[in-house]
Amino acid sequence: MTLIVTGGCMPSGEEERSSDDDEASMLAPLDMSEESIRTVEGTTLLRIDDLPGDIQVDEQNAFGAATRFREARASPDNTWVAVVTSGAAHSAGWLVQADSGEAFPAAFQYGGSVTIGLWSDDGRHVVFAQEGPAGNRTLTVVDRESLGDSVEANAIPVRVDDHGELDPEDQHYEALGWEEGSLRFRLGDEPWVFDPATGAVEAE
Repeated sequence: MTLIVTGGCMPSGEEERSSDDDEASMLAPLDMSEESIRTVEGTTLLRIDDLPGDIQVDEQNAFGAATRFREARASPDNTWVAVVTSGAAHSAGWLVQADSGEAFPAAFQYGGSVTIGLWSDDGRHVVFAQEGPAGNRTLTVVDRESLGDSVEANAIPVRVDDHGELDPEDQHYEALGWEEGSLRFRLGDEPWVFDPATGAVEAE
């Protein structure tokens, strides 16, 4: 079972969350087990039991996808943490405030997996990649300055205009990097640019 962290090794001891205002400046590298995420100093940042058991996908639907941590990555300014959890069959992405531990639903994949992609340089946006059981791989951008109570409210899908006409195996998006507030990505062999402020996608 693979767990992905930003680096470091698991400390032997564990401390409770500190209220120190400098906490956010000492996150990376994160240490993680299936049950908890800790800062570089060994302070517990988040426990799996701190998250809701179900992730709210939209107003009507919630699914169990938070029984273990799979991945965690701190924002460049160390004030937020992108987290991936999994359940028996589904996978979920969350954005968590480092100082309060408040978690916001960010991404969900039914019967597949979610992984954390790239944070923008300013730490405002982060990419999640969803791999579905049909072989498709899509991208979602989340804006930490505009967060609601569900994945539907928070996720900004990265899609080309003819996305719905593509076969699942051809829906294979790959994030390349952030440039001047826009996400560069590739679909097949073609490079594209996505603007999260407008949702516009243009060929590069």
